[in-house]
Amino acid sequence: MDFLLVDETHGRMRGSLRARNPRTAQVDPAKMQGMHHWDDLRVFLAAHRGRSHAAAARLLGVDATTVGRRLSALESALGTRLFDRTREGLSLTREGARVLSMAEHIEERFLGLEREVGGSDVRLEGLLRLTAGEGLMSLVLVPHLLEFRERHPGIDLELRTDTRPLDLARREADVAVRLFRPREEALVVRRLGTLPYGLYASEAYLARRGRPRTQRELSRHDFVTFDPSLDAVPEMRWLRRHAPGARYVVRSNSTSTLLAACASGHGLAAVASAFASANPRLVRVLPTAKLPTREVWSAVHQDLRGNARVRALVSWLVDLFTRLERGAASAHASQETS
Repeated sequence: MDFLLVDETHGRMRGSLRARNPRTAQVDPAKMQGMHHWDDLRVFLAAHRGRSHAAAARLLGVDATTVGRRLSALESALGTRLFDRTREGLSLTREGARVLSMAEHIEERFLGLEREVGGSDVRLEGLLRLTAGEGLMSLVLVPHLLEFRERHPGIDLELRTDTRPLDLARREADVAVRLFRPREEALVVRRLGTLPYGLYASEAYLARRGRPRTQRELSRHDFVTFDPSLDAVPEMRWLRRHAPGARYVVRSNSTSTLLAACASGHGLAAVASAFASANPRLVRVLPTAKLPTREVWSAVHQDLRGNARVRALVSWLVDLFTRLERGAASAHASQETS
């Protein structure tokens, strides 16, 4: 098999199909015959990163049968098998690994071109992709996004939530809102504000188990918390330090699930006050407890900082979190005087 090369004029992959044996075919960049679309390599890369057809389909927004069909066609056209099917998922063959390094290089060139072109777009219309954690997106951003859309009616929003930070360099999103300061060198970041955290419970739980009056009493209570994959977040570290004997009766990687479990009476929860305020069944417990405050940051790739849609959204985010912080400070002051 000869490897695919970018056709700069037509934006397609070119490569010869000289090899006959799929098991012994070798990549030879010198030969170029036949045509393969860039989309074929996107499917290949998604399959490698997701380790399955289903995961690749979710990454690409297609169905798994399409992924399988495109991979089979690509392997047939190149005359070699790119993946082995193992119990752990898809695993690159030796030739697949060689294709991977070249495919990632080609991908970076395409994405760099997209960012360069998109970064100079001065139109306040078109698609804009925003990513944030599921709780931040559904409980803070979405309830306020209508005012952004009314201000910029030509912009169409695509909202993406994921337990992992999406890769802005790969254009998985245009703007990210994160509860930590991004450190990637290629990103332009801006501090939007802070989210204070507190302890919350439902009236049903407090009627059944009693209301804790001191932090020492927390160890005798049930909690709904994040699952072990998120044990390092500040609110989980606070719980381990201040409620070492507490029982974690429900665990999840979903903020909305934790809030629903807390509101249903399963136990106490340490969550952002902005999240809890969206559920009228939750009441504050031990309001004087000093839980961590999380910083909120926006991030965009440096190539997109001149994009008009990106600039408009970041400006609106700054304004939104300024208003939210003022409201939280006012609510805190009223609690202290009551």
